[in-house]
Amino acid sequence: MFAKRALSSFLLISLLVFLAYSGFYWGVCAFVAVAGLLAQWEFYVLQESKGLKVFKKAGIFCGALYLLVISLPAIPLGDSSAWWSGAESLAVLLVIIGVMSRQVFEKNQTSPMATVALTLFGFFYIPFLFAFVIKTLFQAGYPAQQGVLLAAYMVAVTKATDIGAYIVGSTMGRHKLIPRISPKKTWEGFAGGLALAVAVSLGLAHFFGDISPVFHGPHPWILGVLLSLFSVVGDLAESVIKRDAQIKDSGGIIPGIGGCLDLIDSVLFTAPLFFSYLLFFIVP
Repeated sequence: MFAKRALSSFLLISLLVFLAYSGFYWGVCAFVAVAGLLAQWEFYVLQESKGLKVFKKAGIFCGALYLLVISLPAIPLGDSSAWWSGAESLAVLLVIIGVMSRQVFEKNQTSPMATVALTLFGFFYIPFLFAFVIKTLFQAGYPAQQGVLLAAYMVAVTKATDIGAYIVGSTMGRHKLIPRISPKKTWEGFAGGLALAVAVSLGLAHFFGDISPVFHGPHPWILGVLLSLFSVVGDLAESVIKRDAQIKDSGGIIPGIGGCLDLIDSVLFTAPLFFSYLLFFIVP
């Protein structure tokens, strides 16, 4: 299982890096968008498996619209950050209006607000949060080439948490972390994930030291800890969703991992954190 998980992660990350270093930034955006929309679809399917109603097609359309708008900086049209910021706000407004309007024309609906709430939650939980990966590429005050490395650093530290927790937890885990949510996670695994995340953060900071101030001073230490903690919270958040639906994996599309939501669950929380950290503490 570990070998399959590692191979799947390696192949996916390799494809992303290849697209980025080829300068095919629209390909990077498309890669992120497809993963996000598949994860959103899986979330809606989980809700339907419990007998709940969601506007699945409308929600996916809204997610695609938003990710398209966020990807506009991939078009070399010069500095139009203010325009793109306004376009993003408009896209979010249209999503909310669109889902509410969809409810207006729905017939024989017994729980309209629950349907609207679940549909919008699926949008904000997955495409909205996952879009911060694209924002890091193009809207963090760096050229796209540097943004790619920053995003790669964020994903690497996040996934190091998963790997460290899996290895240490499966070999030395004795004390359960939160058994009512995720019975297999242990405090030993948590410590192992945190340690490996900090080590990877420091190692990449040494290797990429000349690229950004984020790799200097205390930042690699702070980000190593913060990204690891948020990665664990993101993983546990998805565990709550899966446990509620009484399933082990969100899907079966990725060998050794499960579904797309299983792949990106931790990044959904670390990407917004990393982007915000860049804006508040790094970008002048």
